[in-house]
Amino acid sequence: MLPSSCYVCSIKNVKDRLPITKWLPSYRLKTFKSDLIAGLTVGLTVIPQGMAYAALAGLQLQYGLYSAFLGVFIYCLMGTSKDITMGPTAIMSILTNVTMAILLTFMCGVTHIAMSIFRLGFLVRYISHPVITGFMSAASIVISTTQLKKIFGISTPRGFFQTIIGILTNLYKTKVWDLVMGVTCMLILFLLKWMKERWATVKVAHEERVVIKVLRSTMWFIGTGRNAVIVLLSATIAYLITDIKLPIDVRPLTLTRNISGGLPPFALPSFTYDVPGTNQTVSFSEMMQRLGSGLAVVPLMAFLESIAIAKAFGKKNHYKVDASQELLTIGVANFFSSFVSSYPITGSFGRSAVNAQSNVMTPLGGIFTGAVVLLSLQFLSDAFQYIPASALAAVIIMAVINLFDPRGMRNVWKINKIDVLPMVVTFLLCFYDIAYGIMAGIGVSILILLAKHAMPAAKILEEDGNFIVMEIKQGLDFPGAEYIEETLQQQAENGNCKTLILDCSNLTTLDYSATEAFKHGSQALKESNISFRICGLQECNENMLKRMDVVKYGAKFYDDVNEAKDTIEPRTEEA
Repeated sequence: MLPSSCYVCSIKNVKDRLPITKWLPSYRLKTFKSDLIAGLTVGLTVIPQGMAYAALAGLQLQYGLYSAFLGVFIYCLMGTSKDITMGPTAIMSILTNVTMAILLTFMCGVTHIAMSIFRLGFLVRYISHPVITGFMSAASIVISTTQLKKIFGISTPRGFFQTIIGILTNLYKTKVWDLVMGVTCMLILFLLKWMKERWATVKVAHEERVVIKVLRSTMWFIGTGRNAVIVLLSATIAYLITDIKLPIDVRPLTLTRNISGGLPPFALPSFTYDVPGTNQTVSFSEMMQRLGSGLAVVPLMAFLESIAIAKAFGKKNHYKVDASQELLTIGVANFFSSFVSSYPITGSFGRSAVNAQSNVMTPLGGIFTGAVVLLSLQFLSDAFQYIPASALAAVIIMAVINLFDPRGMRNVWKINKIDVLPMVVTFLLCFYDIAYGIMAGIGVSILILLAKHAMPAAKILEEDGNFIVMEIKQGLDFPGAEYIEETLQQQAENGNCKTLILDCSNLTTLDYSATEAFKHGSQALKESNISFRICGLQECNENMLKRMDVVKYGAKFYDDVNEAKDTIEPRTEEA
């Protein structure tokens, strides 16, 4: 029988891993109404977005809906943010490997769960803000550009440069109806968003008439669900002017491919891949090699995107987000979503904003969002074949255009110009390959960080001919050990003073290599008859140096610089 303390501990662990057990007992009817409205609103938003993002990833449209329901169910059980809604996003879509999307989802889940178990969530901290700014800005251009071919009704190879070349060389093949439909949809989306921000989201005066309040609410609902409105209107027009029996090249509008109706089967992802039109089978190890850097980039970006959104809404709405639990949740969500043919999912900023603006009260709103998606898969799949490809392209372009962040790029330049380097490297390489761009940006950021460790800030504060006061401003470990040793040896060779005072009050860490550097530096100073005085060290670091026998080579320790200077004999003037 377990001791009572173990029982209490196990109950606490269950509640920590299933936050629903904390808020569900106090759930009320008023909360249910708010969650129902928010969940339905987000559901109407995710259906057109999910299909559009699946098209962006190069997948059949139903995969966008397969990716939009199980994640929100799991997040309801395990998530710590009431506002976050899980599902497909533009960033995940552009990072997804088309032929191995489901396996990539499975591996994302495994990676996230492993990171949670071994507490490796801190790794996302090595993705610096300049890298994110460069990536987001480049992604907005890449995604928008690759969708232009659908606006023009032109077929081009996949890729940024290939798309531009393909559009320019095939511009004469532009389908007028596709162009008109795409441009019109973008204008209406912009107008509906502007109307919502201009009139529907302003504070309602208490004395306003009921009719005005109703109009504002209606305008807010239409503006929030503008993607669904556009898809519905464009599909209706396409249904009226297009004979689905005609060959694709003869139709006035390019429609989306016919999608498979019904719910996806619940099955383990395939760990092999049969190449279409051949007898060749790609093994699991070969699939891992083809996924390459995506195995690292996609999980990191998914967690980074989700936790950034969760913390932003948590700060805004005054609640705490558990980053470790969020990492586990996104891992479990991706792991089980792969069983329903989902591609990688994460928190969506746009839909989370809709969720928050709809006054969602708990994560239970996700249940209603997922239910809307399941109902559409079961009963509306036949209608999806009338959705114009240019309308979905318009939805994507208007969704990602705000990712471009010129203000953030200017701020990086104004505040710290060295950070411009990883931002520019990321930005430029993302046009060639998104994953390579992110990895290169992270690499440059880490090199800059290591360079600072290899050359720690050591500057002269005071010099009068009799003594020199030098300061170290950061922790000292093995990359910077040689630099400090060379600095001390240079002072010994110069012989410009009789006493060298080293202010270490800001030195927080030491390792073996650093203590050895102090020993060699002390030895060089002693051979040059220069007194070496170390000030302000923490007790643990001072003990490390004493164990390295630096005292044997003349080093002395003081509490501060003034105490060390007071013990210096006055300089005698020459006759």
